[in-house]
Amino acid sequence: MPTPTQEHGPAYLRPVAGPRTPPGGADLPPFRCSGTNFVVSAFQHIGDRKTQEDRFTLVPTLDPNLPVQNAFFGVFDGTVGDFASDNVKDLVTPKLVESAGWRTFCSSYGSETEDAGAQHLADAFREMYRAADDALLCKCAKYTQHYATCTSVTICIVGDLLVIGHLGDSRIVVCKEDESAPVGTRAPIIGEQMTEDHKPDQEPERRRIEQCGGMVERLQNHSNKPFIRGGDFMMRKCLGEQPMQLQYSRAFGAKDLKIFGLSNVPDIRIIKMGSSPYKYVRFVILASDGLWDVLTAQQAASIAGQASEEGINPSEALVRFVIAEQARAKVRADNITAVVIQFDQQK
Repeated sequence: MPTPTQEHGPAYLRPVAGPRTPPGGADLPPFRCSGTNFVVSAFQHIGDRKTQEDRFTLVPTLDPNLPVQNAFFGVFDGTVGDFASDNVKDLVTPKLVESAGWRTFCSSYGSETEDAGAQHLADAFREMYRAADDALLCKCAKYTQHYATCTSVTICIVGDLLVIGHLGDSRIVVCKEDESAPVGTRAPIIGEQMTEDHKPDQEPERRRIEQCGGMVERLQNHSNKPFIRGGDFMMRKCLGEQPMQLQYSRAFGAKDLKIFGLSNVPDIRIIKMGSSPYKYVRFVILASDGLWDVLTAQQAASIAGQASEEGINPSEALVRFVIAEQARAKVRADNITAVVIQFDQQK
């Protein structure tokens, strides 16, 4: 069983490899840290890929001096190797606690309105993403990893607030009880997708890309999916280079595409647990796109809920279900990482 370790102030959870852990995988059974109202679990599988490019971070306590629980979790899906995801997983938390928004939130906690506190947290997330991307790009330049990039889904739990931020096509799903269920009956669990994939052909994304001189092209050899390309793509191809193109329009890294509209600005959403429509939040699921290629938000909520009732690691149940489905359909499975936060039931 892992124990929290201190790095940069926050307490990290480090999963310990065991005999059941597949190569290129990781396994964290449900684990509770003191002072929290949740347990967290994680499971990672390499799928049918040769390398594991997903990474994740688990920080059950960011600042032990805050009088409320404050935790941080993230999943990062690498492209063109694991350089970006491996570095970003270690960059985001220090950049968060160093940000002016986080410092202001901590110093003013209890003396400002909840709305003001939520604004500080949103500012902190934006600063975290920008600073982490800047630091990654410096590392990419130092080690000539110009194509390294990764997506991101992150969540910060502060008291009863959930602060959600993301780049790219990994997703976060909140699983909550149906508040409309009659009193005395068992309320069904509703899975709600909290993030929207950043795709290059979405109108706001396309507009930004084209204003920056980039292009959006659908590739026939990739099931006609839209890709972001640099405005110099064809010229570089003619010169014998292999210019970068991506299926998502916001990400960490990817230096060559940043000038052509690839954004490091996250979408941020803040919800309050205990208040409608999130009165009874049961789970939060963070996962890379390998999971969402197969499961809907509702399917993931149902699998996690059933696994929890049966005393099974819900993260493992989700990943193994997808691996089995891909094998049955004879489809090559992607890297898959799932982190599940299960909150105590309060009624």
